[in-house]
Amino acid sequence: MDQKLIDALHATRKVQSDEARPDIVARVHSNGRMTARERMAALLDADSAVEYGSIAGQTSDGEWVAEAGGVDFVGTIGGQVVIASSTDYTDHGGGYGAGRLGRLFALAEEHRWPLVFFVDGGGSRARHPRSGQGHLEFSGPIGRFTIIDGNAELSGWVPTIAIVSGPSFAGHASLAAFSDFLIATGGSSIGIGGPPMVEAALGVRLSAHELAGVEMHEKRGGIDLLVTDDAASIHAARKYLAYYSDLPFGKPSASAHRINSLVSENQHYDMHHVIESLVDADSVFELRPRFAPALITALARIEGRSIGVLANQPLIDDGAIDADAATKISRFVELCDCYEYPIISLIDTPGCITRWQRKGEDLTTEAGMTRWHARPLIAHQNRTVPLVSIQIRRGYGLGPALMSGFSSGRGVPALCLAWPTLEVGRTDGFSAIRYNTAIDDVVTPAETRDKIARVLRHIKRTFNQTEKKHSIDTW
Repeated sequence: MDQKLIDALHATRKVQSDEARPDIVARVHSNGRMTARERMAALLDADSAVEYGSIAGQTSDGEWVAEAGGVDFVGTIGGQVVIASSTDYTDHGGGYGAGRLGRLFALAEEHRWPLVFFVDGGGSRARHPRSGQGHLEFSGPIGRFTIIDGNAELSGWVPTIAIVSGPSFAGHASLAAFSDFLIATGGSSIGIGGPPMVEAALGVRLSAHELAGVEMHEKRGGIDLLVTDDAASIHAARKYLAYYSDLPFGKPSASAHRINSLVSENQHYDMHHVIESLVDADSVFELRPRFAPALITALARIEGRSIGVLANQPLIDDGAIDADAATKISRFVELCDCYEYPIISLIDTPGCITRWQRKGEDLTTEAGMTRWHARPLIAHQNRTVPLVSIQIRRGYGLGPALMSGFSSGRGVPALCLAWPTLEVGRTDGFSAIRYNTAIDDVVTPAETRDKIARVLRHIKRTFNQTEKKHSIDTW
């Protein structure tokens, strides 16, 4: 082969490197962020990355055209094969050809590879940023997916993790919205319409953060985790993905010996301490901690087995379940069910409540309250992953059903335990539902971990289904 052809290809690829753009790299670093290629290097295991789509096309003169707007790879994270992608806001606003992501979505669907991608940018583009320049494009769609229906198809089939670090609007925000797990860095923003669109439509000039800051989204359930910077987001993505695989063993936490003293009959306590004392050391990974904080959702492990933890938090609103908490339950149950995480449900709640809002002299209830509280019941009814419930103290009204499903439902708990602090024999005065005293055993807190572990050993985790169970609700 003519060396000139090889040299020309190498020269075009070099254009994409950070070394070829020192001014851009300096600007990105001055904002406390990593470049697209630095993100990928930090995310993927060393020497595992295979790049896709680095060459976008060829001009009529035979010159190679480098891809624009982002970088895509197949590699590994902790040995797990993943598809990894990062938009590049400094290059055409991060709007690279839609065909590339559709191609990767097809690979993810076929091989059941998880997807991790950074999605900061001003919106996706239907055509390549350099199209119409009289050259042949190589990065057209391969496979049956576009960037929207592909991401939707993957929901519930493989873990999809989106990271927003900067402004994310229009198509980029849609990619984030379809993902199972959404991480954002402080000061970033997520919105369908960006500041220019809002100004044109309403005549109001707002910054991206004023319009759609992630701190607002964190409180309203729009993101799963808020972190400080790119490095922290990569650490969180790697940690989240690690639960997709079980570990061969796990040790109790250092606080396990104190579990008998954490809960009293008539005083509030912090449910986080109970969770930490039950599961493996340093294994708790909480999701949406600032949204509906009266309800805790977390991934964790018991004897190395990945599990989901669903728990009421008596320190906040007495552990009552409002519409936000009900939404949080249903989506978490769907996530655990899709990825075969057994659920441990820690129940201590006075039941369901509605929020009252005073408008003039009238008291009106929160709209859609009944509809939202039905969602967890539907999620449990369709759940096939095992659930172990622990009645710690109270469980009135619909509360236990929202936390573990109806006792006559299809997805009944594999084991129903209670602690000596449980309250029994009480009738709920707000509905026709009587407190359910159907439990399998009363155990001490110190006995609980071992009891759960023994049951989970009998229920093997299976990933042999050829079709996904269901999608996971969007944020």
